[in-house]
Amino acid sequence: MFEEICVELRGRGESVLIVDDFSPLVIESIKRSYKETATTSAIAKAVDYLSKHFDKRGSVLPFRYDLATGRVTSLHREYIDFVSDAQDQRTIRKESKNFEVATSRHLATRLTGILRRVGSPRTKLKRRPEFAAYLETQFGFEKRVLVGNDKDGGFDILWFPPLGAFPFRAMVSIQCKNSLYDRDDGFKSVGRAKQSLLRHTHAKAEECHLHCVVYNDYIDEKVMEHAREAGFVPLGLSDLAPLTIPVSLTQL
Repeated sequence: MFEEICVELRGRGESVLIVDDFSPLVIESIKRSYKETATTSAIAKAVDYLSKHFDKRGSVLPFRYDLATGRVTSLHREYIDFVSDAQDQRTIRKESKNFEVATSRHLATRLTGILRRVGSPRTKLKRRPEFAAYLETQFGFEKRVLVGNDKDGGFDILWFPPLGAFPFRAMVSIQCKNSLYDRDDGFKSVGRAKQSLLRHTHAKAEECHLHCVVYNDYIDEKVMEHAREAGFVPLGLSDLAPLTIPVSLTQL
């Protein structure tokens, strides 16, 4: 339902949605999920769930939905367009780079420090030797960081939070999967990146790094439970929404 609303709002500020505008499959699904026979009641509960879902991620639902009139108003148009484009591109192999680039742009709205989209194919530093030299001189990797025919070391996005100075600086590897959640697929991607991160001059232990996998999907409580002990943090499109809640500090 969330994606159908985003598609309706793509490229526009507001729209009016009636029940018939939603696919029958979506309506039946939310009625079954919330054990409601009335469509309007099921939609109301779904919207309430979505609001709480985004709130947990330090954000807000990117649109305002007036259930009485069906009027939907965009609050974060750029993000809504991103979600709409992502659902069009999902599982299309040739769109994987576009998803990776778009993901890095939206990550940049939530993070501080240094963020680098380095996955192959690249527009810059296309040749292996120059990319390896970049990883070595800029971030402290060993000369042998790339082995064999490796083009990117298994990296998609590297994030260096503003903690420490190179070569001792916190590092986070972020993989992008233009597909629905799949723990085994994510685990394989993380495995390649882990090997490359161990080829660092100073931070060689696996415990020094954090691994995330961004899926073209949504991460809810069921996925979180399934991903336990997978060795990475699963993220989805809703985790890339604009951050609206500042850092919270509590002294215990």
